[in-house]
Amino acid sequence: MPPISFKAVAIAFVSELMADLVIQSVLFVMFAQGMLTEGMTDEELANVRKTVLETTAYIPWTLVFGTATMIGGGYLAARIAKRIPYYHGLAMGIVVVVFSLMLLSTNVGALEYLGLAITIPCSIYGAHLARKHIPPEP
Repeated sequence: MPPISFKAVAIAFVSELMADLVIQSVLFVMFAQGMLTEGMTDEELANVRKTVLETTAYIPWTLVFGTATMIGGGYLAARIAKRIPYYHGLAMGIVVVVFSLMLLSTNVGALEYLGLAITIPCSIYGAHLARKHIPPEP
């Protein structure tokens, strides 16, 4: 197996994680709208989170944006490595799946599992897009 640039995968993973956190925060604020106030207790915030997850299209939108960031993560890993893009896309997908499995709770829905199922193909697709910008190896 060709050597994979762990530095490239790590940089792409952290970049994707940060993008996901920002996007999910913005989506949560958008879907929570008037339910959020200053000085909320942890219990009140948990109730707002539960309401947003149960009554809005928050989860499907996070799936859409998560897919986009996963493609971007595979692309970034391959572009930073500048060689063997498909291996770097695969490595990126595996890292994200392992990280996601560590964070998943026991009561997850079908969309979360769908998100896990499409993670590796999306990261490989991102690497495929990056392949056009990587010079061929001698």
